[in-house]
Amino acid sequence: MSDEHRTRKEFIPYNEYVDRGMSLKWGTAFELGELTQSINKGKEESGRNVSRLPQQSAATIDYLLDESIKYNRLLDIQLNTLDELGRVKPHVQGTFRGFKNWHTMIIGNETIDYDDIRHIHSVDSTKWSDVEARESI
Repeated sequence: MSDEHRTRKEFIPYNEYVDRGMSLKWGTAFELGELTQSINKGKEESGRNVSRLPQQSAATIDYLLDESIKYNRLLDIQLNTLDELGRVKPHVQGTFRGFKNWHTMIIGNETIDYDDIRHIHSVDSTKWSDVEARESI
């Protein structure tokens, strides 16, 4: 069949409806809570860039652990181990609760090997009674 025998095809709208296109249809779709959480967690994880702090001496680490257990001070601990992508793991926060065995300690609800501690610093926290006193002034 040659081109001269073909009829030109034209679309003639038969009503007033104009399609809004795919970008508007799917851009306004309802999001699933679990899917959104997973996407946000993935973005947060991929954007994490924690710099390595200097290795502290055993004496400094022991002093800060001692202060934490005596005065219930919150600690922020950076570990020597890296994650599966070679990045610094997120810091562990909690109070020192004691040793589980010779080299394993409990910080908050986590178990950490003593030799894995790279850097510790004490987190300043405000007592609830100080917050109430400042707000009432």
